[in-house]
Amino acid sequence: MKKFIALILALISGAYVFTPLGWVPDPLPLIDEATALIIFVKAMGVLGIDLSRLVPFLGRKEKTPPKPQGQVVDV
Repeated sequence: MKKFIALILALISGAYVFTPLGWVPDPLPLIDEATALIIFVKAMGVLGIDLSRLVPFLGRKEKTPPKPQGQVVDV
């Protein structure tokens, strides 16, 4: 169900971002193109396609290296 909702959001926001509306008035004036692009990128991430590296203002999450398995000292 989560992937189905992500697919619907990806289709709607992708159509909103990537179709040239030209002379047609803005159908959703509260949502601008940047917000629709973020919704599209996050929905595609849920579907398994990582597009966050193509959008510079989203930032990349750096994975922290795991802590070494050293000796544990309890005090």
